[in-house]
Amino acid sequence: MIDIDRINKAKLYWMFQVGGWMLFYVLFTAVVLYFVGFYWEIIASYATTTVVGFTLTHLFRGYVIKRNNWSKYGIFRLVLLVGFSSILLGLLWSLIVIPISKIFFPLVIEGQPEFNWLIEVILTSVNLSITILGWQLLYFVFQLFFSFRQSEVEKWKLEAAVKDAELIALKSQINPHFIFNSLNNIRSLVVENPERARDMITHLSGLLRYSVQFNNKEKVSLEYELEIVQNYLNLESIQFEDRLQYKLEIKPETLEMKIPPMAIQLLVENAIKHGISNLPNGGQVKVRSYLENNVMAVEVINSGQLKENTSGTGIGLKNASDRLKLLFGKLSDLKIENLDHQHVLAKFTIPIN
Repeated sequence: MIDIDRINKAKLYWMFQVGGWMLFYVLFTAVVLYFVGFYWEIIASYATTTVVGFTLTHLFRGYVIKRNNWSKYGIFRLVLLVGFSSILLGLLWSLIVIPISKIFFPLVIEGQPEFNWLIEVILTSVNLSITILGWQLLYFVFQLFFSFRQSEVEKWKLEAAVKDAELIALKSQINPHFIFNSLNNIRSLVVENPERARDMITHLSGLLRYSVQFNNKEKVSLEYELEIVQNYLNLESIQFEDRLQYKLEIKPETLEMKIPPMAIQLLVENAIKHGISNLPNGGQVKVRSYLENNVMAVEVINSGQLKENTSGTGIGLKNASDRLKLLFGKLSDLKIENLDHQHVLAKFTIPIN
């Protein structure tokens, strides 16, 4: 049994293309020889027909089907294209093989009437059009099969990435140490500033609720994610006091855009943990969003410098990058780099469409 997961799609195409046309040649030649008798002209003529059919279908696949991406069309349009192209290719195929057979492999069988050339072209075209139609049906059935398998694989990868992100969130973003510090800071505010303490409890509650529930969603709006990020920054600002300042520069037209949950949260947490916390005087975290060249860009800029061997960031960032590509395709991107000698830039992009 063929393990298609181990075979390149192009190699599998050639296996079926070569094997299918060889089977076509053997079967049709055997049937004709059985009813007509053994003639080498029939063997040679059908060999020519097979080679031309092989060549025509391969060129048709490369220069028409793939170049115009027929797979994206709806079923009604695809049926019309397949039917019309089968007739044209059948006619072209017959106009190539009939002259070759007449010139190089002429065959006269006693008792068989000689066909008028027009009738012969019509009958041959009909037969070959049916063959082309069968080839196209098989081709698109396999395309549908591979598309289904690919979507299933991407679904499994996405589910695994979301589950990994959930574990990272539970172990990193919302870890017991963070909760412990937040509760201690809130407790100290209960007497000094009860109103602010209540606000901090609200922030912590919203953050915990989001962290537990986000794994049930593949995408959330940027506006919703920013609410959680603000909750996180408000809680961290108690811990860092004057050492942490943050600023949001969000374009209104980006608020309804969809992003993977915890994507910005991860970058902000990374900026504070590996940037601000290492600076004696602290620094600033800036979150920006804007539209540019048919993509939405989200940037997290923080004071500090990116170190090559910084531990604890690789898994989370790779997970976020994988989720972006699975959800939005190859046009999405995530990178983190030193912006200048005093700031680090973490940025991801999402195609608008």
